[in-house]
Amino acid sequence: MIAKIYDDALRPVGLQLTQLPVLTALAVFGEAGATMNALAQAVVMDRTTLTRNVRPLEKAGLLRVARSAEDARARVVLLTRAGERTLEAAFPLWESAVKRVRATLGAEGLAELQARLDEVIAMRTSAVGGVASSKPTG
Repeated sequence: MIAKIYDDALRPVGLQLTQLPVLTALAVFGEAGATMNALAQAVVMDRTTLTRNVRPLEKAGLLRVARSAEDARARVVLLTRAGERTLEAAFPLWESAVKRVRATLGAEGLAELQARLDEVIAMRTSAVGGVASSKPTG
């Protein structure tokens, strides 16, 4: 139900909740982009799931996948200008969804959900040897 609130909120910019962290992480990585492995670790997704999320974003022109200059075997994912604009347009929609979720769950319920998500992410992250946090999720 919570995912539906976010998906409905992000629909005007053509994004799904699972795609927003990919664009956000790429914005954090900056102009150099990120390898698929680094991006998967940053968004706490396995590579198969990440690939399923990257394909439609690439098709929509929001990101670009290229060969790494350092290692031709590695692929680097880069945020495009269209991706930057979409991310900027998505942020207020995401904030609106956060307010809806907070209103639905209450501040205490939202804090409890956040704590549980952080526990799950910590377990997943320790299993793959990376560092990540679900904050901010809303």
